Amino acid sequence: MAKIQDLGFLERPREKAERFGIDKLTDSELLALIINVGTIGHSSLDIAREMMREAKSLNTLIGKPYEYYLSFKGINKVNALKLTAVFEILKRINEKQQLIYEENNAVTSESLFRRYSLSLTGLAQENFILVILSKNKQIIFETTLYKGDDVCAVVSSREIIRLLSIHNGYYFYLIHNHPNGSLEPSKSDIDFTNSITEKAEKIGVKLLDHIIITDKDYYSFLQASLTKEWN
Repeated sequence: MAKIQDLGFLERPREKAERFGIDKLTDSELLALIINVGTIGHSSLDIAREMMREAKSLNTLIGKPYEYYLSFKGINKVNALKLTAVFEILKRINEKQQLIYEENNAVTSESLFRRYSLSLTGLAQENFILVILSKNKQIIFETTLYKGDDVCAVVSSREIIRLLSIHNGYYFYLIHNHPNGSLEPSKSDIDFTNSITEKAEKIGVKLLDHIIITDKDYYSFLQASLTKEWN
């Protein structure tokens, strides 16, 4: 594989950024700037390209642990920490932007997906989250109820009803991730959603949506019900 110095002058990430601007760099070239130093047979650009081939997009690198970056040949401990720090900063900026948006706008399935996808993508276990809203559809409470292999099979509907009651919720969202990448709800997902919808309605609280998040997209029970796919 070619060394960085063997590339044409304007093919080198640093020189290209200086001449044309940082925004003209590809995702791989941006990563190469952070990695900076390669190893024998692997330039920083080679390592960055390998990383992007596996990750597919920069977004899927958000939330990856330090150990993930160490798994790439040529990434040392210092660079693994640098990459982890860069994507943690990006995650925090995006989360802050989403929180500001939600403070000034009614919460939607889309806005919750944008915020929670940053922390849920790339996880090995399913996480189940409850988001409780006020009458004006502003968030008044949110919490992770469970982490495990089959979330909806073990989440306590009694605990959800208790939290809805003590926080005087008017509406709520359920959110969980599918680490296997499947956008389709399981039978337990569907059964639990139907069950908690009925139980919440008995205390006057409405489930607005149940969102299943994957690395690439999300499934909305609300949208599925509108298209007659959820029953």
